[in-house]
Amino acid sequence: GVARAEDAVCYSASGRFHGLCFSSSNCANVCQGEGFTGGDCHLLACRCSRPCPAKN
Repeated sequence: GVARAEDAVCYSASGRFHGLCFSSSNCANVCQGEGFTGGDCHLLACRCSRPCPAKN
């Protein structure tokens, strides 16, 4: 199906996670501490995720 805009996920590099990312759950915990909804390892880097801001 077609993804609705409010379902889109935006990714940002974690500002607090240092080193190579091997545990997505650890990355997610760091991201949640930064105010994101979650995170995962992508190419050995921790990336944080959150719903994209609504575009009017």
